[in-house]
Amino acid sequence: MIYFTSIKRSLGNVFYGWWIVAASFFMFLICGGMVAYGFTTFFNPIADHFGWSAAQISLAFSLRSLEFGIMAPLIGFLIDKVGVRKIIIFGVVVSGLGLLLMSRTNSLSFFYATFILLSIGTSCALGIAHYVAVANWFSRKRTWVMGILSTGFGFSGIAGPVLVWLIAQYGWRDTLVIMAVVMWVVGIPLGLVIRHRPEPYGYLPDGESRGVPSQDKAALGKHPATEMAPAESVPPASLSVRQAIRTRTFWMLVLFGSLTGLAFSGINVHEMPYLTSVGISRETAGWAILGLTGFSLIGRLGFGWIGDKYDKRYLLAIGAVLQFLGVLIFAWISYPWMLIPFLLLYGTGFGSLRPLYPAIRADYFGLKHYATISGLQQLGWTLCAIIAPVLAGWVFDVWGTYRPIWIAFAITIVVAIPFVFLIKPLRQ
Repeated sequence: MIYFTSIKRSLGNVFYGWWIVAASFFMFLICGGMVAYGFTTFFNPIADHFGWSAAQISLAFSLRSLEFGIMAPLIGFLIDKVGVRKIIIFGVVVSGLGLLLMSRTNSLSFFYATFILLSIGTSCALGIAHYVAVANWFSRKRTWVMGILSTGFGFSGIAGPVLVWLIAQYGWRDTLVIMAVVMWVVGIPLGLVIRHRPEPYGYLPDGESRGVPSQDKAALGKHPATEMAPAESVPPASLSVRQAIRTRTFWMLVLFGSLTGLAFSGINVHEMPYLTSVGISRETAGWAILGLTGFSLIGRLGFGWIGDKYDKRYLLAIGAVLQFLGVLIFAWISYPWMLIPFLLLYGTGFGSLRPLYPAIRADYFGLKHYATISGLQQLGWTLCAIIAPVLAGWVFDVWGTYRPIWIAFAITIVVAIPFVFLIKPLRQ
């Protein structure tokens, strides 16, 4: 009992924001890995089972992007109104239900419907809510902390080889059932840890005290329903939604994120079928998913660390250049060893955008309406995310090769780079 009390006391000395980061990290690692990077492993088994074309299956991912784009502003608005935890828990429950129903798929229309349901859940459970919470709880090293948070997805590539093994052992239907159970068992307890803002619990961002008695801070665990910060806690520099969308910065970020997202959306869906089409074994392709997310840690942590020290606009441009080079190599892969430079360049490049993008949004627009503004910016990305998977599948169905579409996506990354330099420098 004494030992337990001492552990509890030591845990209580840790700023609660770090528990939020830890909970979000493991949600990204386990739940996010299954649905974000793991679904490419289902592509060929489902296609072989039903005889569906690459374009038909890819349409499901485009419907997911369409749903995400439609829901993102609403989710952002609801987060600003009711807090992050309720949104996350709702999303976990719906995600598990979507996976469970998908395991019963017997028609293309039912497959699409369950994919949309899964997408609604993951948009809530694994979307902007976690970044909103971290943006509220940390200020001085916000980009660095977001980089740490995003490494959950960076490590989640382990889902690739694990799901390849599960599908080989139990089939794709039973694997989806297993995923649903894991989603609920892991996601719900972790989601309960998340809190929206620090101010109701006597903290300022980064763990600074504002003079509230220590016994009031204990309410963090006793009154989880209290999530919204008082109005005076919001930084005065925060822009309203109307003000934000009238700025050039808002639209430059939309264009940059949308155009660089084309390659990510296409590769994320077609990575495994593409690699197997050029002679890479399914097992090696599964490990490539792990390698991609693993190398992204360089970008997530490295750029997250320097993002608090240097101009984020230039860092975004550097990350885009690395993505461009990686996609070009990806287009010409014909031997397993060529995966290494692709993983290093592309993984680092797309990983760098994960902490930089939400952090620069907080820098320019503030936190009061951060979730709503984030949701609105996703609308632009949505169109590209809808187009990319279906277009890549169609190109393969027609020409029997993915190479032309990868080259086209590399070009769009180059087109995106100038937009980041049109963002006005942040006033210090």
